[in-house]
Amino acid sequence: MVFKYQGQNFMTDDDLKINILGFWPNIEIQNSGLKKYMGERSFLGGDEIISHAQSLVSKGMDFAELEKEMLENIQNSGKPLKDIVFNKTASGIGRGHSLGGLSGVVLGIHGTKMIDSGLTGLVSSRSLITSSRRRETTTEEIVIPKALISKPELLKEYLELSRGVFNLAGEFKEKFKKLGGVETFNKLIPYNNPADAFFVLPLDTLATIAFEVKQDKNNPNGNFVPREIHNLVDKFSDITKEVGLNTMYEQRIRVPRDTYLHYTVFRDPNLMNEALKGALERGMPLNPVIFNSSNDLTPSALHELERLKKLSEENMKIEDSKELLDAAMNYMLKMRAFVAENSESVRVKVLDSLSWRVWSEQKRHATLRQNVESVYSAAIRSAAEIDILRPEIEHFYKTTLNNFSSSIFPTYSFIEIAEKSIIMDDRLKKHPELLAPYIYYTSKQLGLFQKMRKEGIELRDALYIVPKNIRLRTLENYDLINLVDLELPLRLCNTCEPERKVTAWKKRELLASFQNARLDFAQKGTTVVL
Repeated sequence: MVFKYQGQNFMTDDDLKINILGFWPNIEIQNSGLKKYMGERSFLGGDEIISHAQSLVSKGMDFAELEKEMLENIQNSGKPLKDIVFNKTASGIGRGHSLGGLSGVVLGIHGTKMIDSGLTGLVSSRSLITSSRRRETTTEEIVIPKALISKPELLKEYLELSRGVFNLAGEFKEKFKKLGGVETFNKLIPYNNPADAFFVLPLDTLATIAFEVKQDKNNPNGNFVPREIHNLVDKFSDITKEVGLNTMYEQRIRVPRDTYLHYTVFRDPNLMNEALKGALERGMPLNPVIFNSSNDLTPSALHELERLKKLSEENMKIEDSKELLDAAMNYMLKMRAFVAENSESVRVKVLDSLSWRVWSEQKRHATLRQNVESVYSAAIRSAAEIDILRPEIEHFYKTTLNNFSSSIFPTYSFIEIAEKSIIMDDRLKKHPELLAPYIYYTSKQLGLFQKMRKEGIELRDALYIVPKNIRLRTLENYDLINLVDLELPLRLCNTCEPERKVTAWKKRELLASFQNARLDFAQKGTTVVL
């Protein structure tokens, strides 16, 4: 739905558009006798192919004769192909067997940036989505939650504030270019802007999202999954029907068998989770903390690790590029083999906090099992804590407008308190001309969030004015492969998002010092227990 307001068209959270970009498996039908039983469809989809391919596990099958076998089944049974497929899949995927990863769809989705947090990070899925820190967004593209249309005063305030934030971000980007802190400043913008997404979704992942929405609909405390995700799931039946997956999809979501969990932020804030509970018990730390750990590396594994360390040191001395390339590949393969054998021997659970924006990036690669608190509990907590500081924030903002001198900065001790609720990196703190509007407009947006809630707007609709800089509490579960090969090294890269890079280095230093402490205690014959 496009909403016209004051002579301008605005996108709403009900304006989701979906294009089917591809699907698998599919075979263009060659057998003319079979074509007449397929209606308008010119291809065999996953329903037909996988239902018949199931037989290969018990008796094998000739794929070249697949169409002929289907035609014979129709002619011999006198039943429609749809019924034959249903009966075959009912004995396989319909009973819960893991065939859902054998088929799927590729979707192009145009909606709001909220779909980023809503869909990325699924275990059996991959995606590309518009980056809010790279895309140029204008005030004409502000998304209006449909719930505000019937609230004219709130709508006016929402648009005025959103325009102010968008314009300010544009001005600062133009004025300060690559000045340290501008990238963090962009976290001030909420997820109320458009996004385009490319999603690869296996059948089981479609079911995961459908279960998530079903659970949300049944929640007596209200609905917390964004409306766009509800709208997407409502279209799954039509999408799967169009690509020949409807029979398996319908069976899959009706079979009481769960799929991989999706660690999403759109959770009921009334339910305490492990990440938030752990943070509360430890005084809501701003820096990463080791929650618990185990290390069962054998003496032979430690010996091999020492050999790898020496190999790395030798490689560092190589100057010839060709020799270095070969040596680096050899080292990578040896390390890969070591990790494959010992990944389960090392486990570290780290309690941390990230901005909502950067958490959405962290979970995208789906290599790291992690828990995260509800974005609603984070928003409610941040709004309440920032509200107490509002008089000081407004005074800081007005003072800084007339004086860009950094000498005024140390007098504002409230900034340390505000940092417990919102992300402010060290680069931003060096520039009061950036920091003052950053905190001020954060305060205004969180204030409007509270006002929207008081006037009966659902949390999931009020969320469209919440800035992406609010601090989420996370719990990250590292095994050896994520410590040395996948997740952590990826985030130590100089091209990584700055906040994520900083937190990754903090975790690296924490883990290194913790391991050194373990070795010291071990040498003294003492056991470390966390």
